[in-house]
Amino acid sequence: MALEVVDRRRAPQHTKGAFPPHLMEMLRTLARDGVPGRHLGPARVHRLHIQAPDPGRAGPGSADDRTPVDYEVCATYARGPRLFAVAARIRVGPTGASCAALRLV
Repeated sequence: MALEVVDRRRAPQHTKGAFPPHLMEMLRTLARDGVPGRHLGPARVHRLHIQAPDPGRAGPGSADDRTPVDYEVCATYARGPRLFAVAARIRVGPTGASCAALRLV
């Protein structure tokens, strides 16, 4: 969703609840001011890696469902012939998932 917002293919208000206010502001700024390589075409996810939390840790689906669990995500995305990187922390709690941290490189 973040790449779609930055590429202006998704309106920021259509991501309600997925990003906290400070990350929404960052995405709006990047969509307005541009990101490196945007002239090469739309972003396409190339590779995606998700680091699951420690299996011994309590979280959603466990006896203590109130404890949020953080997943670390890193990916490469392509714009034309070039590759770029993105990293995020996704927090999954009893009310759903949201992005807690995001970095576009």
